[in-house]
Amino acid sequence: MTNHFKRIIRYIKPYRLYIVKAFLCNMMYAFFSLFTLGMIVPFISILFGLIDPVTVRPALSLSTDAIVHTLSYYITWFNMQYGIFEALMFVSGVFIICSLLSNVFHFLGMYYLTPVNANATRDIRNDLFYKILILPLSFYTKHKAGDMLTRFNADLHEVDTALIRCTIDVLLRQPLVIIVFVGTLWIISPLLTVLSLLIFPFVNFTTRKISKAIRRKALQVQTELGTVASMYEETISGLRIIKGFSAQHYFLSKFKHTNGRFAKYSIKILRYLELSAPVSELLTLISLLCIILTGGILMMKNESMQANSLILFVLVFARLIPPIQTSIRGYGYIQKGLISAARIFEILDSDEKIIEAPNAIPVKTFEHSIVLNDVSFAYDNEIVLHNIHLEIKKGETIALVGHSGGGKSTIINLLLRFYDIDHGEIQIDNRNIKDYIISDVRTLFGVVTQDVILFNDTVYNNICLSNIHADKSNVIQAAKNAGAHDFIMEMPHQYDTIIGDRGAKLSGGQRQRLSIARAIVQNPAILLLDEATSALDSHSEQIVQHALEFLMQNRTSIIIAHRLSTIQNANRIIVLKDGRIIEEGSHRELLAKQGEYYKLVSLQEL
Repeated sequence: MTNHFKRIIRYIKPYRLYIVKAFLCNMMYAFFSLFTLGMIVPFISILFGLIDPVTVRPALSLSTDAIVHTLSYYITWFNMQYGIFEALMFVSGVFIICSLLSNVFHFLGMYYLTPVNANATRDIRNDLFYKILILPLSFYTKHKAGDMLTRFNADLHEVDTALIRCTIDVLLRQPLVIIVFVGTLWIISPLLTVLSLLIFPFVNFTTRKISKAIRRKALQVQTELGTVASMYEETISGLRIIKGFSAQHYFLSKFKHTNGRFAKYSIKILRYLELSAPVSELLTLISLLCIILTGGILMMKNESMQANSLILFVLVFARLIPPIQTSIRGYGYIQKGLISAARIFEILDSDEKIIEAPNAIPVKTFEHSIVLNDVSFAYDNEIVLHNIHLEIKKGETIALVGHSGGGKSTIINLLLRFYDIDHGEIQIDNRNIKDYIISDVRTLFGVVTQDVILFNDTVYNNICLSNIHADKSNVIQAAKNAGAHDFIMEMPHQYDTIIGDRGAKLSGGQRQRLSIARAIVQNPAILLLDEATSALDSHSEQIVQHALEFLMQNRTSIIIAHRLSTIQNANRIIVLKDGRIIEEGSHRELLAKQGEYYKLVSLQEL
């Protein structure tokens, strides 16, 4: 936890100029708060005749008597010149001015601290989003989307409100006030100050016990919150299935059970957070009572304690209680925030398994061939590709076929470097794919998949996603070539129409045509088609197939297909089974062999 705290501090460091300004303002706030309290004692003392009026201005020093006598001198002079009522008005005016200045500097202290909090949180959010973008796909197969969203939202909010703000407050503002006030108490009476500080070991012991309980419960709360968020995400994405199978009652019951655990843990942690303040207040009030009794005994024995000094000591000590309580409560929130920080840093510290070589070279064109040389690959411990040997020459159209789980999509993922191979080598133009800049490798490929991914943005922005600097005329021409222009022009705002989450406002064929237009704008050297037409009706398939044929012109194409009628014109068909290439050849050659491919074609013709 200490390391997490230090890392949070590093996010705060770049804004130390704001912290210096806030520190100076908080010093002035503490000074004027103390001066405001100091005005009360001499006025009460003179008004009620507790001490004799001071008619000779004393020499200034840091002693309590000198400060009190100096204030008493000016109040006495004002009282003798104008009367007691006017003196009351004078002291009230000075009191209001000091109080106003105290609050102004308190506001300025928070004014300068606000950018520190907001910017530090912004920097953590930027780092977290960047990490989410670069982590390998394998990371997301092990973590639920809902839990990731919880870390990005709820945990980050917890770090913002319960950790960064409390850290700044507990380490910067409250200690300054406490130091100034404790120093003042020491000047007034060292004996009473020592007596008042004896209570703090008990406060510290109580705080540590409560903090341990908070840390333990905070981890349970955030874990359950991640489960709740995952259930939200899964329910919304699968609502059609849930309703179709009338499974609402099952999902509601499951959610209520999880949400109940979250509520139970939340209640416990909130109770622990609220427990620290009354416990510390009780202990502090006991200390205050001891101070008053001890001070009274000293006064009755005619020792060094005077009435005005005891009054000032009690006022300052009472004013010391709120920052102590704030610090204790803030410490509890910091412990709670550290749990959320640990969950965030777990993502930030995750290994980026797809690592770019330090001296990676650019690749902008595809000139000769792609070679998979003795390639093997496993997801965790499950081997999905065994010693694959495959060469794809420039301009060829290659089809990958076979039963589900044969390794077809895995080959596509390896070419895009979504994963790195376990054994063997993938070469592009006689050079290892790992030698190239990763983004350049992926730019060589244009991908059109069965599961089209569109974003809740305009049609135009979805099409030019692969080339954000594309000219509008090129985007429109790409849409025409993809057979999408006509239905786009029928939309309310045409190319500026928002298409909804994942393109929800479009049909399957329309979404697919937009994805093809996006690939055309990218103008890739190599085209990857992963079941691009399998989910479409006959009419949509015909339109999309025509668009794909345009897209495939003069390009190297790698096609994954279960509908074998769409790949009969491929230069070569690669048949995969259980992660191995078992057949290879043209459509006619493979039919003539009457092997695995012949069986697949025969099954589809039944």
